[in-house]
Amino acid sequence: MREHGVTIYGYNYTNRGFGSFEVNGHGGGNLFVSTPTAGGGSHTCCGSVFAPTTFPIPYTIKWTQEDDIWCEQTVMLPPVQVLEPKYIEVHFYPDGHIELAATEDFSEPRIKREHFDVFNRYSDISKNVIVVDESTRCRHGYY
Repeated sequence: MREHGVTIYGYNYTNRGFGSFEVNGHGGGNLFVSTPTAGGGSHTCCGSVFAPTTFPIPYTIKWTQEDDIWCEQTVMLPPVQVLEPKYIEVHFYPDGHIELAATEDFSEPRIKREHFDVFNRYSDISKNVIVVDESTRCRHGYY
């Protein structure tokens, strides 16, 4: 097992865009709502992943919900089977949970969802509800 430098890439299946997100303190940048063909973010450098592993590894994911509200969730990266990971993917789901994956190439979005604009899933703003998982901690200001 050795440490690999990886690029961070986000997938946002939620109803609202994020001002920014990060993985273990490494910035992931803005994360707009996904489309059927794109995750919603651009890739940013640099995170790290140990590979190969036979055990899950905890990562701390932080993101802005709106304005100055920061949220944090600890997520387990499943055992890394690829020998040369190049990316760590962060998948934000509509129900508030987050999944991670270490990959050798970009993946297609796991959920194909249309969107109204880059910040909102629906044109009716009242439908763009933010859902947080029970394990998520949110507060005003950065943690």
